[in-house]
Amino acid sequence: MVTANYHIRFDFLMEAARLNLILEADVQEHHSDKYYIVSNICIAGRAGNAILPPISIRNHKGQWVHTDSGKTTDLSAAVGKAIDAVLGRGFST
Repeated sequence: MVTANYHIRFDFLMEAARLNLILEADVQEHHSDKYYIVSNICIAGRAGNAILPPISIRNHKGQWVHTDSGKTTDLSAAVGKAIDAVLGRGFST
């Protein structure tokens, strides 16, 4: 069940290319199992031009992980940090 919707903006460092992108995305919080669907991931200011497919993430023991693999990535960590900021948490819980 969706319990909240919001928009986030976050920095995503692509180390291999030495490139820092400012991205935006829409977030749906699902309360039943407390996970987040992140969609419409696009370069800031270019809404409607998604550059990545939607992802599902959750906070597991202080780390933001993908719900399907249970693994953390640079993307899940960056998005999770932005979700924490929107929710008023300065850290992952």
